Amino acid sequence: MNVAVVGQGFVGLSLSVFLASKKIHVFGVENNTKKLSILKNGKPTFFEPKLNNHLQKCLETKNLQFIDSLESIFNKLDVIYICVPTPNKKSSINLTYIKNVINEIQKLLNYTSKKPLIIVKSTISPGTSQQLVNNLSKNNKNVLGNDYYFVVNPEFLREGSAIDDQFNPHILVMGTNEIKSKNKIKSFYKKLYSKKIPRIFTNYSSAELIKYSNNAFLATKISFINSISNLCEKIPGANVDDIAKAIGLDPRIGPQFLKAGPGFGGSCLPKDLTSFINVYKSFDVSPMLLNSVKNVNEKQLEQILTILENKLKKISGKTISILGLSFKENSDDIRESRSIKLIQNILKKNCVINVFDSLALENTKQIFKNRLVYCNSISECLKNSDCAIIMNSEKNFKLISKQNILNMRRPLIIDSRRIIEQKIKKIPELEYVALGINN
Repeated sequence: MNVAVVGQGFVGLSLSVFLASKKIHVFGVENNTKKLSILKNGKPTFFEPKLNNHLQKCLETKNLQFIDSLESIFNKLDVIYICVPTPNKKSSINLTYIKNVINEIQKLLNYTSKKPLIIVKSTISPGTSQQLVNNLSKNNKNVLGNDYYFVVNPEFLREGSAIDDQFNPHILVMGTNEIKSKNKIKSFYKKLYSKKIPRIFTNYSSAELIKYSNNAFLATKISFINSISNLCEKIPGANVDDIAKAIGLDPRIGPQFLKAGPGFGGSCLPKDLTSFINVYKSFDVSPMLLNSVKNVNEKQLEQILTILENKLKKISGKTISILGLSFKENSDDIRESRSIKLIQNILKKNCVINVFDSLALENTKQIFKNRLVYCNSISECLKNSDCAIIMNSEKNFKLISKQNILNMRRPLIIDSRRIIEQKIKKIPELEYVALGINN
């Protein structure tokens, strides 16, 4: 079997190595020349645990090869996955990339005897699938269910565990309006995934909405616990982690996404929440709850800035250390990172900003250039600092030592993730402030 995966970003590359590990011959299609060159040299274009090892194995077996377009291999293809970006624009999502792929497939369908199964992984808004099918069947030359098959199959990957999620997804959602397409993907996925994995077969619109609804609910959980965190800071003895633990033990709720912090970021939740709000508006339905979820997230950084200003009084001329730049641990992804937004705000105060992150320094340099001091260790970052702010849960940050504290000009730590060990908190010289705890 020959499969093409169009787009070799986070979703596409992790999917490519998963399929290739199943002894399927995979063509990873990437039209970005720079990214393609890196991939052909056997290196991933981003950090993801386990990805590099799987990539090397797939290249060694020659089950995976990278190319720049579909044209040269189209006659061989049984399945085509579409994993290109669908970024936000003003009041909707930008469908340019996916439409370009669909238009290319539409033209190539006229020159093949193959009847490929087209599977859309990209996040798309309600109504998009039908548009894409209409484009594929332009001028009635290609008939759905006869010349090609079409399914929407949204992904639910988590950065930091994408490979595990590819091999063992918690659910498979497959949306199609045509029975032959349903049977095609049903047969294909029977070979790929355990029968224990729940499968949801539905139509285009519902599949499109499931992805948005899922991410919007996760965003809601985060904003909810962050609103509880803000309340805890006002009540003596209250600790948001104890509250989250108790809530998470309720089987109706569950523990995931109840970790209070500076807010949610990354490539999915902020983008999909904004897109979903726009979907509501396009159908003249008020997105009251989702607007509140978004507002809570946007205001969460104000908590940190308020603490910083209250403690230092005058911020201008001070040295502020930021520990953690990616939107979450075990990732080099700084898209919509709360750290990046915090740095942008603090820079306005005319400060020196030291930054450290085990994985995301290079990506951060692309944004701020020489405006920041890039450090290679925790100790370097904290030395002579007036305040350190912990922004993600990188395990190294738990290892802050007494000497690191004493090397600060003012031993002040704002811990947005509450990860500092108890013995460090008890150092007499340390001023320790944690979000979600009445300090």
